[in-house]
Formats: sequence, structure tokens, C-alpha cells
Amino acid sequence: MGGIPVELEYKFKIPPDIQERLASINATLTKDITFTDVYLDTTDFVLCCSNTWLRRRNGKYQLKYAAPDRVKCDVRQYKKTGDEMLIRQHVYRVIAGFNDMEHSTEHSYDLEQLVPYAELTTQRLEYEADQVVIDLDRTDFGYNVGEIEVVSSCSDDLQSGVENVQRVAALLNVQTVDRPRSKLMTYVSIHNKALRDKIYSLFKF
Repeated sequence: MGGIPVELEYKFKIPPDIQERLASINATLTKDITFTDVYLDTTDFVLCCSNTWLRRRNGKYQLKYAAPDRVKCDVRQYKKTGDEMLIRQHVYRVIAGFNDMEHSTEHSYDLEQLVPYAELTTQRLEYEADQVVIDLDRTDFGYNVGEIEVVSSCSDDLQSGVENVQRVAALLNVQTVDRPRSKLMTYVSIHNKALRDKIYSLFKF
């Protein structure tokens, strides 16, 4: 799965004057969309506990998992794919590895066996500025968050991608020590505190 691109993301709290800040860097609105994400896992949350996040976005599967060769910085780095066969194979490997089962690259997992644990709808304004995407997300449960994003096609581009994200964060003046939670972790914190505590005991978000 080495050919899967890496998504570099920096989340930020949306300031009241975000439109003025976006205008100052000549950001262009490219999308105004609404989508619903349904997150899926095993009943004992094997994927969550492996820093692997599977969702159906408007009915189509998407998988994100921590990039193995990450640059040490405040920008999160995830492999991301919508290829269902690659998703089935990776999910099988994660679950088989968690349960000490034998497996090979040919095995795939029946995603219909997984169960939903979160469902959230997002209204997104997507902007572009100097090859960087800036998302402003508003959820149906009252949580709003911004994200600066670059997609890197290979590991060699990670450092330059990280620098681009950090540069735009500085231009927008949204760099803070107190980083906001993701939409999913905020949802889980409201609806399943035990799962939230389990995830936070394993990973730093």
C-alpha cells in the first residue's frame, strides 16, 4: 500500500474574522458542500485502537490510518484511500494482526460485518490558496473546526508539504498551542466517553 497518498492536515479554531484572513492570502472558494460520515469498526473497536479510521462518506468508503514514515511536527499525517479493495485488504490486516491471526496480502475483509459507532453531517466551505486547501467545517451537533490540508503523493514530498501547511497557518495566524479536537473525537467525547478515554490512552491527538 506504499502508493497511497499522504494527507497532511493542521486543524485550527475558526476565528470570527476568518473571511478577512482568507481574503488577505487571496484564497478562493472552490466548494460549498454537505456530507454525512458514518464511522465503522468492530464491536471491540479494533480499528480505533490501531489508529485506523474507516467511514462511509455519502455512501462511499474512505480509510485513513497513520502514515508510517511521519515527519515530527504539529501537522498530522495520514494515509488516505477510497479504493475499496485496498480498504478491505488493509482492514483485514489490522484486524488479523490485532487478533494474532495468520494473514496474507490476498485476504480482504467483509466491511458489511463492521458496525457504525458515529454519524455526523458536515457543511464545508473549501478554499484554495497557493496549492493548499483550507476547509471550514460546521457540524450538525454544533462543533466547528478549520483545517489546512495538503496531499502528498510520496514520502519524499512530506517535508515540503508540512512546510506549506505551516506557512499558510502562519499567514492566517491560526497557530496555537491549544489545538482543537477533530470532529469525530468531539462527537465520541459527547456520545461515548469510555471509547474517548480508551483512544486518548493510546494516541495523542
